[in-house]
Amino acid sequence: MIMKWLIFAAIAWFTYIISFKASKTSSMPPKTDKKKKIDGDTMIEYPKCSVFVSEKDAIIKDGKFYCSKECAGVK
Repeated sequence: MIMKWLIFAAIAWFTYIISFKASKTSSMPPKTDKKKKIDGDTMIEYPKCSVFVSEKDAIIKDGKFYCSKECAGVK
């Protein structure tokens, strides 16, 4: 008799855990690629300084975005 209750409790617990994790992941917003869009302009985060720079104003060197000429090593 106790074994039946333990099996029932285990099945109920697994069902609860599975449904809880499924609802938690579906309500989370999708991850972005460290880009923000503000007023039609894309902002890119420079990881070294943690500064957001407009994609138009960013310095591009070797295919990477930099926040300033100093960080890019350009004179």
